[in-house]
Amino acid sequence: MSEANWAAHRARVESLAGALTDSEGPVRLRKRTSNLFRPREAVDRTELDVTSLNQVIGIDAEAGVAEVEGMTPYVDLVDATLPHGFAPAIVPELKSITVGGAMTGLGIESSAFRYGLVHHTVREMDVLVADGRVLTCSPEQHPELFFGFPNSYGSLGYTTRLRVDLIPVTPYVRLEHTSFSDAEQLFAAIARECEQPTCAYLDGVYFAPGEFVLTRAHFIDALPAGVEASDYTWLQQYWKSLHERQEDYLSIHDYLWRWDTDWFWCSKNLGMQFKPLRFVMGRKRLNSITYQKIMRASHHWPLSMLQYFRPRTESVIQDVDIPIDNAAAFLAEFENQIGIRPVWICPFVVPDGRFSLFELRTDTPYINFGFWDMVRSSEPDGHYNALVEELVARHGGKKSLYSRSTYDESRFWQEYDRETYESLKRECDPDGRFPGLYEKAVGQR
Repeated sequence: MSEANWAAHRARVESLAGALTDSEGPVRLRKRTSNLFRPREAVDRTELDVTSLNQVIGIDAEAGVAEVEGMTPYVDLVDATLPHGFAPAIVPELKSITVGGAMTGLGIESSAFRYGLVHHTVREMDVLVADGRVLTCSPEQHPELFFGFPNSYGSLGYTTRLRVDLIPVTPYVRLEHTSFSDAEQLFAAIARECEQPTCAYLDGVYFAPGEFVLTRAHFIDALPAGVEASDYTWLQQYWKSLHERQEDYLSIHDYLWRWDTDWFWCSKNLGMQFKPLRFVMGRKRLNSITYQKIMRASHHWPLSMLQYFRPRTESVIQDVDIPIDNAAAFLAEFENQIGIRPVWICPFVVPDGRFSLFELRTDTPYINFGFWDMVRSSEPDGHYNALVEELVARHGGKKSLYSRSTYDESRFWQEYDRETYESLKRECDPDGRFPGLYEKAVGQR
């Protein structure tokens, strides 16, 4: 790896640490993109500009790792690794997700049935804490912070560098789409893949009762004679193809970003299921970053005036993790009580159970259910999000904190390890310069 890249990285970190040390009072990050889907209170905080920490420092193909700065979007990391024949072990589904964000949050994708969540694939990281120190963390160095950092959402510090695992990939993948009408059979097939994988990537979609599609992606070096790779980056929609094809081919690049073009299927809420609108929008603007900008703009006048001309709704944007033996029962209750469709189904294993703020069992695969939509409601605001939390608890699962949470403080700390968190908070941020986890996740700080 280039010494010049390392020197430039160290200079950027020193500048950031100096800015933090020279400032006073509460702090929050200034960054170009965010994948948080919960409102933030307008509070008087110093903004720490981390936008410059967005570089890939180097690729070590022999060791199978990348050294990367915390604010680097995965799209840039993938662009750096693919020419070497590698990809990050886990590539979260949206291009704008940053490597540090996926570590402090909970990144997942369709290789998770082999490797676990993003934090299971990080070997080492540097964390900037409130007093300006930069702590190198690994299972051997500062292990309490290394294992306590995932699910802390910037409340303990900020990653300036991460060493992430890479896996060898091929130029193309072959997709097999298998339909299921029975949830138990679907999850049994997933369990078998988790135990003895036959494919490189695995995920599924629940479209409606009795309508499931499970997708296995296999590495291939070249396309079969006479076959062209499909293109879902403009006029065609990947999620619709799951019903239309039993077999498909994509470049590895387009496979990794297959969900980004339409933000899974959420672009339909903006009319992007209509080809004339997709044509006008253009290939470059069909992506999750565009949709996020539109979504955030919709919270402000004059777009917010639309709320007076439509039925009252509640936004339910959640990812939840359920032990696989309970997955079918959870989904049935979710359908009956909430009814959002489609639902993303992404299995994962837990290779290491030491991550204290998102403690999961290691003796079972989990199913991540992702559902993101509006629910018509005559109930008090927050009713359906609270119902999700109740369903998750009843089925032995955990809920991600990137979106709305309704827990009271006592209930919150039954789900997340308060003793460990407060010990880490005293070490990393004794003066409370960063928002606390509960205040940030539920109090919208």
